[in-house]
Amino acid sequence: MADETNEKRSFQRIFFSIEDGIKGIIAFADHQRGIIVAHIINIGEGGLGLAVSKDKKDKIAKGDQVILTHITGMQGLESLVNVDAEIKWLMDDQSLEFVVFGCKFLDIPELIRDAIGTFIDSWPMK
Repeated sequence: MADETNEKRSFQRIFFSIEDGIKGIIAFADHQRGIIVAHIINIGEGGLGLAVSKDKKDKIAKGDQVILTHITGMQGLESLVNVDAEIKWLMDDQSLEFVVFGCKFLDIPELIRDAIGTFIDSWPMK
């Protein structure tokens, strides 16, 4: 079995805190569970990391097909609308206030991938 702790990402990411107020509006591909608003904690050309309050943990599961309908609280990523993604991992640690999960973009148009890359390249390193 492969060591899952190794970094598997192919793309650079930028990270945000919950306090930054950057949110992703997530709809479910099956259209049965409505939408959730999640804090974006990181983003890269291949996907994004999100956090939701523990009371929403029953709405999400590894393997769910979701749609990032749009992002709020961030200038420069307006082109990220209706992007298909899959929840690849989920972490609900008792010591954390939030449930965090990672989504991989599916069949993302090259134009949107390039826009994310440009955004990341222009992000001031802190």
